[in-house]
Amino acid sequence: MRIKIKLKYFTGFIIFFIFTLQFLGCKSYYVRKTFDYPVPNDTSDKSIEIQEKKIFSIDGIHVDNRFEGARMNGFRQIDDTTFQIDIKPERVPVNDSPWYAFKIWSDTPRTVDLILQYYDGHHRYIPKISRDRRNWSAIENIEINDDTMQARFRLNLDTAPLWVSAQELITTKDIYDWVNNLRTRPYVQEINVAGRSALGKDLPFVRIGKGEPDKKKVIVVFGRMHPPEITGFMALQSFTENLLIKDTLSELFFDRFDIWLFPVLNPDGVDLGHWRYNANGVDLNRDWAYFRQPEVNQISRFILDRAKKHRNKIILGLDFHSMDRDTYYVFDDSFRTDLKDFKRLYTAAIDRCVYPFRTDYEPTPLSEPYAKTWFYIQFKAESIIYEVGDNTPRDIIRNKAKAAAVELMGLLPQFIK
Repeated sequence: MRIKIKLKYFTGFIIFFIFTLQFLGCKSYYVRKTFDYPVPNDTSDKSIEIQEKKIFSIDGIHVDNRFEGARMNGFRQIDDTTFQIDIKPERVPVNDSPWYAFKIWSDTPRTVDLILQYYDGHHRYIPKISRDRRNWSAIENIEINDDTMQARFRLNLDTAPLWVSAQELITTKDIYDWVNNLRTRPYVQEINVAGRSALGKDLPFVRIGKGEPDKKKVIVVFGRMHPPEITGFMALQSFTENLLIKDTLSELFFDRFDIWLFPVLNPDGVDLGHWRYNANGVDLNRDWAYFRQPEVNQISRFILDRAKKHRNKIILGLDFHSMDRDTYYVFDDSFRTDLKDFKRLYTAAIDRCVYPFRTDYEPTPLSEPYAKTWFYIQFKAESIIYEVGDNTPRDIIRNKAKAAAVELMGLLPQFIK
């Protein structure tokens, strides 16, 4: 009898011990983790310069910056046919990505020379023009001065407003409309709001998968953390659209995996025409150890809470950006994840589909609190920053992102049991 009692107590202790270990393991997974990075960042709120919104008029030429995504900070006449647009950032110091967008027209048909004068930045984006804000063409003949702080080109104006923008104009409303149009597409299981920005704009969330979300392996996709990075968002759109094509490959993939899509993390910066920051003057891709900014704080918490509720495992993060060239930023092979060798095979498979187009492959350490590094610190997940060149041909962007979707669905299941 005494032995039975001891066995009974011993068995109960073992069950309690195992339960405790499981609880602690789950708790450690879902507690938001931080890390002391070699390069710390101050992500507390900063003051920004609010551009004056109005129609600027001189000598029968009119310039309008009253729409979402606009950026121009001054207008002046240089001589009879030459006018200057001032382009200033929301605050300094800032990443050298001077965004601009405005409408311009004339009281009478007229040819003018337009100068873009950059302050605290250098020429980066080839000006695009449009009559309808849907079809854009790049201006071919541009003169850049020696210090690259001025760009000069000629425009033929009339009474109909001409859109001029650093890249094709894609505002938060455009993104919301695109997300809403996904509702009827195959595999789109949920469209929700993960939180709100500093100015109260929605941070949309899309769950792409099949059936119930419980215990699915999850790939998290981020977009538009930096406002001017239009080509990265173009790639994200094509990537998403190709995931939603219903065929044998996608059916098998979504039996096992979910995609959690956050298409715009910085809606305020997008609509304010910012070069880099959110409405609080902070680079959101430096706040993934501090969670001081509402966008990062809410989206990180949303991911953790959802993963806990549905017992999901985050295995991969894909973060779409833009820079001067196409690049994959990855972890080097010293980082241990469940996807050993995946990143190299995956990126090589994508590039084979767009050969001879070349994409750089750059392993990086845990240097700064990027979203990419948070995926590893928090989940021991693999992550890739998918950078798209500013001037990459748009058909290459679409085809490469299509390959990224198809190769993900074909390759990833081989690495996850």
